[in-house]
Amino acid sequence: MIRNAIAAGAAVYGVILVIEAVRHPSFALTAIAAALFLAAAGILFWSGNEQRTKKVEMALLWVCVGLFLLYGLLVAGGVL
Repeated sequence: MIRNAIAAGAAVYGVILVIEAVRHPSFALTAIAAALFLAAAGILFWSGNEQRTKKVEMALLWVCVGLFLLYGLLVAGGVL
């Protein structure tokens, strides 16, 4: 079920990225990078190696937590 939801979300975001890249050519490089990231995530989740998938999910979760903490510190410090 989660794999299907991730695939559907990646497809929707892929379509949005293509539309925005066509509408705003300056966004094309960012759209390509995001599309490659979505493709890599799709390959990872559909690979079937549950142990590797769990490790990557946990690593990405901690990256998100760390970036949120960094953002909070930058806002509190007046940088942003």
